[in-house]
Amino acid sequence: MRYLKLGMSAVTVLMLAASLYGQEVVVKLLPFDGTAATYVNAQIRADTVAAGGLSANRVYEFQRGQTYLHNAIFTVPNRRTLRLRAEAGTGKKPVIYLWETGTGGTPTRPPGNFVVLNGGNIEVKNICVAGFFEAEPARVAGVQGGLINTTGAGSTIVLDGVIFSNTNGNHVRTDQSTVKVQVTNSIFANMGALPASNFGAGKGFDLRDGSCDSLILVNNTFVNYQDRVIRHYNITNPSAGTGEIKYGRVDHNTLINGMGYHGLFSLGNVGPRIIITNNLFIDAFALGEDSTDASRAAEWANTGETYKNGNNRITWIFTAKNTTTQWTVRNNFFAISPAGQTFLDDFKFGSASPLSWHINSRLGADSTKAFTKTTLALVNIPRLMTNMMRWYEDPAGANKSKTTTNFVIARDDYDRRRIEFYRDSLDASYSTSSPAYTGADGGRFPAGDLNWFPAKKAEWQTFISSVSEKNPGVTVTDFSLNQNYPNPFNPSTNIAFMLAKAGEVKLEIFNALGQKVATLVNGRMAAGQHTVAWDARDVPSGLYFYKLEAAAFKQTRKMVLMR
Repeated sequence: MRYLKLGMSAVTVLMLAASLYGQEVVVKLLPFDGTAATYVNAQIRADTVAAGGLSANRVYEFQRGQTYLHNAIFTVPNRRTLRLRAEAGTGKKPVIYLWETGTGGTPTRPPGNFVVLNGGNIEVKNICVAGFFEAEPARVAGVQGGLINTTGAGSTIVLDGVIFSNTNGNHVRTDQSTVKVQVTNSIFANMGALPASNFGAGKGFDLRDGSCDSLILVNNTFVNYQDRVIRHYNITNPSAGTGEIKYGRVDHNTLINGMGYHGLFSLGNVGPRIIITNNLFIDAFALGEDSTDASRAAEWANTGETYKNGNNRITWIFTAKNTTTQWTVRNNFFAISPAGQTFLDDFKFGSASPLSWHINSRLGADSTKAFTKTTLALVNIPRLMTNMMRWYEDPAGANKSKTTTNFVIARDDYDRRRIEFYRDSLDASYSTSSPAYTGADGGRFPAGDLNWFPAKKAEWQTFISSVSEKNPGVTVTDFSLNQNYPNPFNPSTNIAFMLAKAGEVKLEIFNALGQKVATLVNGRMAAGQHTVAWDARDVPSGLYFYKLEAAAFKQTRKMVLMR
């Protein structure tokens, strides 16, 4: 690989590489060339110092087909946004490896995260990030906890077309309440590493016990996870619960090769609307249901559902109970491979119920349409993690605990493919003769991640943009109004909302006395996601309310202008 050499300071190179496209300032980052100045974090930090911080219109662009190294956490401050993307084109997505920090008591370990949001935001598009330098496989023993984390409230995380792989804990973790976590067209792989952690780790999204205004996962593939794809749980006090996931939409995702140690979608406390539709699960809860396993069952304590022996009941998807959430769960398909069924048979385990009793009761008669078992095979995926599963169940292994002292990587680890496999070779498509191929909403779209069926995805995109009266009863998106961001704000903020169908829309701002101070939208809008900005420089500080009206949907939220 041919690398550029820096003949001047990194700041000068970056400023010369920046070019203006409309309102965007595009800063082209250099691939790693062996010098400290070309670490990703060093280049971005040099640019922000020169520019006086992260500016609203700055975008950091990576060259396709190139390799980058990153050796220190980059922190995004409150109300700032870090934007990263691959350059336009059809070449291979660039790869960023987390490289050893060279500091502290363990200098050969990579940084604990790629990016930390201290109340800031991140947008990433078409980039691959691996948690260690995979060209040297033994480095997995030092892999760290995550890739994106939050340490301040109010962050927004938007990922599109990314491939995240290899953390010992969780690819995305939010230690504080978030406005939005939105992931589309992405692959999350290799979640969990027992040499550096335990079975309770290995998650896609760890929301801890904070609130999340909107959690949106659409057209993604999750493959090789030890624990859960979504973890939202108060481990220190399950009965106290968590902040709410106010709006959750999990649609057209494919989940492959997961143990499901503490669940699959552990959703904690949920708010007005949860949608789980058109997903495909292949050996997605492979460890199955073992009512005698108290170690696993411990983190279902918020459901109130138990076995006769007193252990918490193990299911795929579960929440704390409430009587207000509107649930939509339908057109999901699942399959168990021959290897997966052999494991369950050998240990006399069931596959477990996809839904808790509580969610089933909330769905009523619709619960019978929530999940359909089928038989299908995917074209090219890693092997099921039966080595690790059998080691866990064997008395000579973990012996139904999180102990990992006698874990041997070469013998017991799962089929941990390199990130280039997920970028170039993974193929989660399946036969068009399967009932799942026409089993999703609309009756003509495949269940699971539609990126594996490009022609069908294009047709689906046209379909969802034209949802109208000719498709009665079909809800491929829903009406929702997100919390504004940032909040509190000064002087401007953004208001995002989702429209299930085209129509007349009104978005208005009111002060604390109920007096209207602004009309941001009053007219016809297309279906889909929209974001509208409000510049409040001409009104005094204080509490304000914004109200959305669209079709029969009406919702009001509050926000604070603080100068």
